[in-house]
Amino acid sequence: MKKKIMTVLLILVALVIFLFFNEARNTYSYKGKMDLATEYPPPGEKAATESIIGSLKTLLEKNYPPPKRTLRDAHPKQHGLVKAEFTILDNIAEEYKVGIFKEPKTYKAWIRYSNLNGGAPDIKKDSRGMAIKLMGVEGTKLLPEQLNETTQDFVFMSTQFFVTKDVEGFAQLLTAINSGTVKTVSYFLTHPRLLMLFLKVRSQSPSLFDINWGSTTPYLFGDRAVKYAVHPKTPTGQTLPTGTPPVDYLRERMAATLKKDSIELDFFVQVQVDAKKMPIEDPRVTWDPKLSPFVKVATVKVLQQEFDTPEQQMYGDQLSFTPWHSLPEHRPMGGINRGRKAIYDTMSKFRHTRNGEVSKEPTDWSPY
Repeated sequence: MKKKIMTVLLILVALVIFLFFNEARNTYSYKGKMDLATEYPPPGEKAATESIIGSLKTLLEKNYPPPKRTLRDAHPKQHGLVKAEFTILDNIAEEYKVGIFKEPKTYKAWIRYSNLNGGAPDIKKDSRGMAIKLMGVEGTKLLPEQLNETTQDFVFMSTQFFVTKDVEGFAQLLTAINSGTVKTVSYFLTHPRLLMLFLKVRSQSPSLFDINWGSTTPYLFGDRAVKYAVHPKTPTGQTLPTGTPPVDYLRERMAATLKKDSIELDFFVQVQVDAKKMPIEDPRVTWDPKLSPFVKVATVKVLQQEFDTPEQQMYGDQLSFTPWHSLPEHRPMGGINRGRKAIYDTMSKFRHTRNGEVSKEPTDWSPY
């Protein structure tokens, strides 16, 4: 009996290994010479992007039938929208004086903290999000409809990697999810690397101010490519709650912390120095800090405040964040970001139209 069990286990392990490497081998990859800060779009990207948009619309229509308010398709659970100051350091090296980092300056900012899963208690493992919107950023921006807006967005997750290589992989994942539990499970089982990354990206956290945030995807930084990171300057020292904690303990802890004090974070860039080991087109790959260390270029100060009001929560829900709210010097790079351009814009308009609202870029901390 033991031999039979061992045989079955060995077969299962062999199958997983086969599927893992088969999945990696069948994924599109650029075969020629790769240059730094250069994109290599795969075929079929536009069709995959359109498929994602269709799947997300279907998902929102299913989850939020009228008269329900339509929330975001990703990171719908908002912990809070908070006021912050984003200060460019006055002693950064000349090579990092690019775009908004050209000179020492403090920008007013909004920061939105969120959970990927809209309905789960905060104690459940999940991917968290932090989106920063700077205000008062002069210069022509990338998006045609926001050329003259004075905002610059940075979008972060509670990890330094993404779960799919490209929009085609993400489109296939969404199709499986929209097809029901059986097909979702089947898809994960036949894509073990995706399953591994999906499980790894989910975590618990005692506080939103203790998370190491990563951009996961690369961005132009003048004529170089970088990834961004935001780390706590001083950890809060809080631990995970025990027993049955409040469903929204992350929001409650953030409110209690900011009622008494401000919080400081460090903002870093990591420059691409090896085109193959630090790929532009595969955000599943974490860029090794031994190859290229993170360099601090700014600080983020989340101000002492009381943010947890219905009005401010609603305003945060109405705001839109996209990495394409950007100066050309900080243009998003790679397939996931190229897909984001159309997906974020289309889904933001879709959501606001269903809610009968108009989203406007802020210019100050007093929008309502």
